[in-house]
Amino acid sequence: MKKVLFLGIFVSLVLTGVYTVITLYDSNLKAGRMYQTPAIRPHEEPQLVMDKRTIADTKSEALIRELLKTDFIMKPMGSALLLAKGEKEYRVFCFHCHGPNLDGLGTVGQSFFPLPTNLTTKKTAGMSDKELFAFISYGGKKAPALASSMSVESREAVIQYIRFKQKTTL
Repeated sequence: MKKVLFLGIFVSLVLTGVYTVITLYDSNLKAGRMYQTPAIRPHEEPQLVMDKRTIADTKSEALIRELLKTDFIMKPMGSALLLAKGEKEYRVFCFHCHGPNLDGLGTVGQSFFPLPTNLTTKKTAGMSDKELFAFISYGGKKAPALASSMSVESREAVIQYIRFKQKTTL
């Protein structure tokens, strides 16, 4: 009986020691195993800060609906800074479904049936800026509504980027 009790205490002390060494190794050394895990590395970069005006509430929703009722006028196109912002926002919100060529063949979009809208077709190019803004804001068949995720300026910049890419492909 004493041998079994001694063996049990010895095994528990060894396991406690091993656990303590592994825990200290993982939490204190940069060479620890957790730092090598690919799932941990992306979180080392700072996360994007969302614009405070993008939080959905009844006031912002009413503002967007009122904006769509009135004459919606886009800012003049051509600013390189606006196009860069539009490309950045497109890559964050639209790229996964519509793809790098705006053809609806993004990595996520390829799994949908029907495929996401090809943004370079004449039908899409024929849509007014107001219609595109409404479509981005409130979504479509399978497209998500992005009014609560994107600021008005971001949606306008994405429309400018889409128009720029349509001119270069059509």
